[in-house]
Amino acid sequence: MTITKGYANGPFGQLHYEEAGEGVPVILLHQMVQSAVQFRPALPILAQKGVRAVAVDLPGYGMSDTPDHAPSMDEYASIIPAMLKHMELDKVVVCGHHTGASAACAVAHRYPSSVSKLILHGVPFYTKEEMAVRASGSHGTKSIAADGSHLQELWEMWFKAGKGEASSDVTHWSVINYFMAGDTEWHGHSAVYGHDIWSAVESVQAPTLLISNTGDMLNPQDRRLSEVRPDFEYREIVGGTFQYVYDDAETWASFVAEFATRV
Repeated sequence: MTITKGYANGPFGQLHYEEAGEGVPVILLHQMVQSAVQFRPALPILAQKGVRAVAVDLPGYGMSDTPDHAPSMDEYASIIPAMLKHMELDKVVVCGHHTGASAACAVAHRYPSSVSKLILHGVPFYTKEEMAVRASGSHGTKSIAADGSHLQELWEMWFKAGKGEASSDVTHWSVINYFMAGDTEWHGHSAVYGHDIWSAVESVQAPTLLISNTGDMLNPQDRRLSEVRPDFEYREIVGGTFQYVYDDAETWASFVAEFATRV
């Protein structure tokens, strides 16, 4: 299955995306610090299951243009109307992972008429106290060492985040995407910690699938969300890491496609 690439005009300049398949349109929003590459293994699988899968680089990540300020989560959400205009669609299934899940919730909150269904995995559904603590964290360094040790340091950081269980392939892409994002790589997480996720979640009207995996650091938050919104269909997978979407694309895409194409 061929993956095509393109650009759409967005609120902060050009939006880069990767696409595969025909059928039910699903826009995929990645975690930080990643890009549309996160969904690359899943795109052909989704396409084979009747999905038109479109993975978008959020502004400032991958090959999308970088905003001139740190966007709010609602501003990140504003890329969806731009993508719908580009795709000549009125509605779409919006699917997000981690930061992308927060953005997907913001889309459902701000543009409910544009969302046919919502798919979330690893929602940063922290308490307000937890958000405040995380918002006070420092930004990572982007300095480049003459001996290349900066790459090793980042590799070890992502390797430890995956508890040594994430694949070398996805760890490699994490390091690349981190440096591609440059000095503004922190924008996405800043938007997460400043987002009123509670109002966004409360407002969701679209049929929603909540996916979680027990090896993901946001599994406790997903469980909390499933209690707050018991009407969300909840699917929990045993094991995996926060890189599950990439490392077990077959299982993940099966859940997404089944829900997205369900009549």
